[in-house]
Amino acid sequence: MIPSHLLRVILLLLISIRLSAQTPVIFGVVNDGATKLPLPGAVVGWSGTDQFTTTNDSGFFRMESSRLEEGCLVVQLLGYSTDSLCFGKEQLNSNREIVFSLQAGKNLKEAEVVSRRQTTEMSTLQIRGVETLNEGELLKAACCNLSESFETNPSVDVNYSDALTGTKEIQLLGLSGIYTLLLGEAIPTMRVLAAPFGLTAIPGSWMESIQISKGAGSVSTGYEGLTGQINVEFRKPLKPQPLVHLNLYADAFGRGEVNSIYSKPLRGNWNYMLMTHFSGMQREWDDNKDGFLDMPKYRQANVYNRLHFNVRNRYEGQLGIKAFAEERNGGQLNFDETRDRSTYDKYGIRIRLSRVEAYAKTGLIFPDEPYRSAGIQISTALHSQDAFFGRQDYSGTQTSVYVNGIYMGVFTTTDHKFKTGLDFRMDKLNERVNDSAFSRTEWIPGAYFEYTFGCESRPFGAIAGLRADLHNMFGLMVTPRLNLKYNFSDDAILRASAGSARRYPNPYADNIGLFTSAKSLKVLEAPRLEHAWNAGLSFTNRFYVGGREGSVVADLFRTVFQNQWVSDQFSSKEFVYYYNLSGGSTANSAQLVVNYELVPGLQLRLAGRMDDVRVDYIEFKDIAKPLLSRYKSLVNIAWTSRAERWRADATWQWESPKNLPQAAGELLVAPEKSPEVQTVMAQLTRVFSQWEMYIGSENLFGFTQANPILGADNPFGATFDANRIWGPVMGRRVYLGIRWNIGKPVKSESQ
Repeated sequence: MIPSHLLRVILLLLISIRLSAQTPVIFGVVNDGATKLPLPGAVVGWSGTDQFTTTNDSGFFRMESSRLEEGCLVVQLLGYSTDSLCFGKEQLNSNREIVFSLQAGKNLKEAEVVSRRQTTEMSTLQIRGVETLNEGELLKAACCNLSESFETNPSVDVNYSDALTGTKEIQLLGLSGIYTLLLGEAIPTMRVLAAPFGLTAIPGSWMESIQISKGAGSVSTGYEGLTGQINVEFRKPLKPQPLVHLNLYADAFGRGEVNSIYSKPLRGNWNYMLMTHFSGMQREWDDNKDGFLDMPKYRQANVYNRLHFNVRNRYEGQLGIKAFAEERNGGQLNFDETRDRSTYDKYGIRIRLSRVEAYAKTGLIFPDEPYRSAGIQISTALHSQDAFFGRQDYSGTQTSVYVNGIYMGVFTTTDHKFKTGLDFRMDKLNERVNDSAFSRTEWIPGAYFEYTFGCESRPFGAIAGLRADLHNMFGLMVTPRLNLKYNFSDDAILRASAGSARRYPNPYADNIGLFTSAKSLKVLEAPRLEHAWNAGLSFTNRFYVGGREGSVVADLFRTVFQNQWVSDQFSSKEFVYYYNLSGGSTANSAQLVVNYELVPGLQLRLAGRMDDVRVDYIEFKDIAKPLLSRYKSLVNIAWTSRAERWRADATWQWESPKNLPQAAGELLVAPEKSPEVQTVMAQLTRVFSQWEMYIGSENLFGFTQANPILGADNPFGATFDANRIWGPVMGRRVYLGIRWNIGKPVKSESQ
């Protein structure tokens, strides 16, 4: 029997689908008259009024026309001649598409205007605060995978989970990456069992941009994401691409990569892209002479096929399939699985992963009503992993299905927009830890509604969202979220957000690094849903000094858990306890970032952050979370030559001491503290006509953590522990790479 209040929510959503406005609008595109490529950022406005808009990345614009009389529409863009079109009231209400083809202006010898796109952008127009890392930011580092894409970003930390497996986890707002929803072009991905390995399974050369949204995100992507969302936008076949793009990488540790992207417009409005990634490291390194590999040997293969189509400008969509396989081997030097696996002679680890993921995204286009759209997202994934850590075994399989139907429209005018839909997700999991087996199947139908007030030209805007999900194990879940923004001027904006989120904990998959310890993992009670509230403020201000642009971004967020699945590494020398929160758990995060162009082509970024994350454990109350720095600073300097033939950047990071978890076999009165950590990375790139070469170094001064593995001389003893990682485990990494574009970009028929 469905509860009556849930029926009311569903009824409201169904009614809203029938509501769409018939407000006449002027809409169209602005393109380059010679190449016919879209021109983003063009200003479109009515002559003699203050009514205007700008074109988006596809060159598209729209404006309401219901209150306008005869007039002239004027289009302006720096570097192009101005164009205009005049028509009467009857033509304004005809809902026809207008195409402006601008002609490039003549070069002026007297003056030259140089403008460079910021590599990290925070819009002053969007209601929800989204930090975008575009291609320029991603190219500042080798960017071999997603985990290495945040090295110059102060908002996201990436750390190794242990000293043996090489797995990494992110931290956002001071909390583990399991509380951040990872999206692949707005579709949830790398969840549950795949979460520990998701960062290294997304190659950097495939990515077009990364959007980081702190705090309350959109309800359309689900009830998860306690600290925010990270959305990865991949390279798209619809955009002009070279026929083949190659990215070759090698470093001094023996790690090598081959990345390729093949793009081809097909017949009609069909566009195809094939992306591949092959990488590996087979050399054995033991710089600290403890008898263990500093990093595991590994091999990885990754393939992504994607297809974009457009049928008669009425239906548009994408199809994609990804396949991923990886094997990691580590532990003591000269470990032989066939000889040493079942003995106490040598300690070894082996992790095998495989994953297949397919998706379809289709949308219905309304040419006469560009503000209205409908679409459906479908994805499915099969994930498998098999591993051993010394004499401990861990394996798991996961089958996931996700379906999301979305409808977007307006109430009366485009000042009142809405998004509504129904979704369904299913996760079937099977895990085995040594001789114990665990399985569960979650199916969760959901409904959501999101209302947006305001437009880019208004100083105030708001997004209010509500979703209801019916979990087969936990019943009805209601998730409200609110985002507000106010523009004090064109350059100063204040945002506020608040909302809740939930997730089902996964004791073993969430903490896979804990298998590399003599401590046993002990579950004290059945897990309940984790539930937290998050609220935040963010202030963005752009300024101009000496004719050059700068920005200041300050934000403050607080997360309060109603329930948390606690991984207690403090209360025992023999066990890592798992239990539901009994007490308090809070996370406060404050950050200040300043960006400024010191001289033309030389950008400076200064950042400082404070994270205060405290949890009540069994033996220690209100104690700082382990392996988290309370303070962090970052300085990044990036230089681009005037002709953009050379690029160089350097990043310095400092982290304050961290609380260390209870070591295996020892019982301390109070937690130990790690030393502070400083690291430096730098890169130099030379750009040629069709290719570019880059050389760089990570951990430039070779700082490493002393004795990352405790009890390394007796790995099967009571004091063995590889979990207390507070700093780099590898020394100076020097790398060299080449990016090569083969063939000129080709414009597809649908562009």
